[in-house]
Amino acid sequence: MVDLNEADHEILDHLQRGRCTQAYLVDELDWSRQHIHKRLQILSAAGYITKIHATSALYELISDPRVTD
Repeated sequence: MVDLNEADHEILDHLQRGRCTQAYLVDELDWSRQHIHKRLQILSAAGYITKIHATSALYELISDPRVTD
């Protein structure tokens, strides 16, 4: 389980609305490109999101860790 930070919540909010590229998230969120990249890697490693297109760095939500059953 990942300790979610503010950037993670913002990324997950955007991915709940649909697929997003890393570049789109950088443009929309007030975080550096490096920080967004790192958080996407962490969320992906945890199995919450997946990169569905490597060239464009397009991500999709698999499961939102903030939602409890």
